[in-house]
Amino acid sequence: MIDKILAFFGLGSGAYNSAAETRRKHVRHPGFHAEVIVGDRIYSIRDWSLGGVAFETGADARIQAGDKVQVTMKFHFPHDTITIEQPARIIRAVKRGVAAEFAPLQPTTRRQFKRVLDSFYAQSFLESQIA
Repeated sequence: MIDKILAFFGLGSGAYNSAAETRRKHVRHPGFHAEVIVGDRIYSIRDWSLGGVAFETGADARIQAGDKVQVTMKFHFPHDTITIEQPARIIRAVKRGVAAEFAPLQPTTRRQFKRVLDSFYAQSFLESQIA
């Protein structure tokens, strides 16, 4: 629902004036205080959406395009850490970054992502009231 409202107003990373076939399917969100675990390695999240995740890697990362992986995303908030596990396929792997596309989300996983956004917006609101 939130995605549809944001898309209607042209907000998010899908460009409002771009052709429909080149717009992103999902709004991208910054990685805020988040990390992704692939295998036994931890990486910083660059950004994420309901469609996938982009994260920073070192030049020595052994991840290649086409690999099917299990990603564990951890979002850290002052009083909570939300952990989401999701199968994904690597669609791009370059020297310092990887982009992975999620397998279709289960309803419970979708609810977890909504909880992450709710926590982020609540935290941002509280921080704005202190300033």
